[in-house]
Formats: sequence, C-alpha cells, structure tokens
Amino acid sequence: MKLLKTPPSQERNPFADSASMLLRTALAAPAEVWGIRELSRMAGTSPALAILSLRQLQRIGLASRESPTEARFLDPVQLLRDWAAWYAMKPVKYYRFSIDGAADANAILNRISKSLPHLPGPWALTCMAGASLVAPFATFKEVHVHLPNAGKLKRSWQDVLRLQPDNLGPIHLIEPYYADSGLHGAQVIRKLPVVSAVQLYLDCYRYPVRGREQAEHILSRVLMPRWRDAR
Repeated sequence: MKLLKTPPSQERNPFADSASMLLRTALAAPAEVWGIRELSRMAGTSPALAILSLRQLQRIGLASRESPTEARFLDPVQLLRDWAAWYAMKPVKYYRFSIDGAADANAILNRISKSLPHLPGPWALTCMAGASLVAPFATFKEVHVHLPNAGKLKRSWQDVLRLQPDNLGPIHLIEPYYADSGLHGAQVIRKLPVVSAVQLYLDCYRYPVRGREQAEHILSRVLMPRWRDAR
C-alpha cells in the first residue's frame, strides 16, 4: 500500500467521508472514462472536491486524467485494498451487548428480522454477519450493525431486542467512521438491510478473525464479476 501523507493544499484525501462517495460511485463501473462533472453530480459532491481527490489518486498511481474534464480509475482492486488498509487504521466506536434467548448469530439475526419495524435507524448489517448474506465464506459468532448515531440510538435497540451491555457480547452496534457515506448502496437481503459490497469489504478487512479472507472472497465473488459485466 502507498501510505497517504497529509494532502497538500491542492489535493484531498480520496478516502475521507465525503470524498469516498466519488469512489463508491465510480466503483460501480471502474473501467469507464468518467466525466468529472458527471461523477461529482452522481456522487453528490462538488466538482472541486472531485478534482482535488483525483489529483491525490493520480499521485499514487490509481487514476489518470484522460482530458481536462475526464478521468479514469486505473486499478480498482489495488484502489480497494489501499482504501481498506487506510480505513483499518481509523477509529470506530463499538457498543457491545448480549441478548436474552438468542444463543448464536443466526438466532440473533432472526430476532433482528422479527423486530425490524421497531428498530430505529437508518442501519444495516456489516462485517461477517452482513457478508454471510452476500457471499458466505467463514463461520461467525458476532453480529455487527452499522448504525450512525449509535450512541443516541443504542437505548432504543436495547429496549426492542432486550440487549444487555456486555464487553464480551456478540452484538456490536457500531458508531461508524463513515457516518454519511457508509450506507450508500445498502441492499436488502432476506428482508435484512446490509451495507454495500464495497463497505462490506472495508469492514471485513479490519475484522480480526478471518476478516481479510472474507473480504477477498467478497472481492472475487461479488465485486470483480460486477466490474467485468460493467465493461
């Protein structure tokens, strides 16, 4: 990985929250030559932010300017891996709980599924539990919920699911680093909301127990076939 230094004044960190929307948008079809204004419009960012972020990606060899108004992303696999390595160092706050009457991860997911109308959000499953619905690979014992404002909403989740605070508990309510962009592209699988495959890759990559294997499985089984089909 090419470590990102503090960006100079004419660059922006492309992995920061708002700027990452450009990557999330472009990774839907990374082989395209993207018009910078079109990309920024689709990502909900300003053209100025797109230009400054692309300069940083150019500097580390992950993008090229095809013209003054167009850009191409050069290596989506390396881009995603560099992004994940950077993201793995970012702080994420976890609130951990045990749950009465749910002995394993599948029982927890069943409890969540039955309680869907009463759980405040927005939110989505992530890490290994989310991956089990998208690209099953490794066994898992914990359930992670991507929940912006988890600090404010955790009490409601406790009440609905009968959760008990537990530093070793299997349920993690995550106050995510990507408070705004992390739910971009969230999907519904078996009636449960799950973060996008890109966010799953990022979250699994930092997970300590077989997380990187699971992340690479998502890359090979979900993302790379999508990228081939988008050409």
